[in-house]
Amino acid sequence: MIKLVFHITFFLLLTLSACVTMPHQHLTVSQRGDNISIQDARDCEINQYENIFKSDPAQKPELDSRGFNILTWNVLRGEKKEWKEDFTHLTKSKDILTIQEARLTDDMRELLNKGHYNWDISTAFKYWGTEVGVLTASRLEPYFTCTFRTKEPLISLPKTALITLYPLSNTDKSLMVVNIHTINFTLGTESFYKQLEKVERILSQHHGPVIFSGDVNTWSKKRMAILKDFSIRLGLKAVTFNKPNRTKVFGHDIDHIYYRQLTVTDARVIKVNSSDHNPMLVSFRLEESE
Repeated sequence: MIKLVFHITFFLLLTLSACVTMPHQHLTVSQRGDNISIQDARDCEINQYENIFKSDPAQKPELDSRGFNILTWNVLRGEKKEWKEDFTHLTKSKDILTIQEARLTDDMRELLNKGHYNWDISTAFKYWGTEVGVLTASRLEPYFTCTFRTKEPLISLPKTALITLYPLSNTDKSLMVVNIHTINFTLGTESFYKQLEKVERILSQHHGPVIFSGDVNTWSKKRMAILKDFSIRLGLKAVTFNKPNRTKVFGHDIDHIYYRQLTVTDARVIKVNSSDHNPMLVSFRLEESE
């Protein structure tokens, strides 16, 4: 309870201070190779989503369906010491990164460039003029991205979700990756449910492999039950970890990775002091057809 009260107080102070601004326009900042662009966030409307399948991604580099890995981590805006060292070490040889509370500082840009990543950040708000939100990065370019944001009912600071699609090798299937930071400070669960419902609306249109990852803020039994029902409807399985190192609030894990039509070959949670969340590292391969 003390931790939750601290976070509410902290974000209320941020909201009331001049250091945080919430642009009316929802923007995405992206880098492909050496090119950086800023554009209006593409909303995940179903008709837009369905149109991507009319294009042929066969000529683009593909994610190796025989084995790839993902790092999921809430980096707390890079505010703690040693986060750069941990980020450099943890992202080495990682195919996909799904980062929550990413702050697009010069340090973050430099680390992503050193890793030769293509990336997108869905801006939730600006902190001292710098974009903060969920960031997804990969060694290859996604052939489709879309995003939406949801405002916190109590503190008004938005949270964002970013959805990307990657072609997979040796198959005509594509991998959908969801990077989400769910709303946290609510009196009930209606807003939390509606945010996941919007994700479900998109995932239900995709019949291939899926990774759903992020800081889901499932700090209560009711929230966890909503997430469980969400995963059952979409045919998603939860990644399990041998060591219980995931960050907990009120005794509940709040960071999750779910998947579909994939096989987990390795799953670890690494303890760090550079954030209030411990990063999750998972390796997958495409599930063999029966």
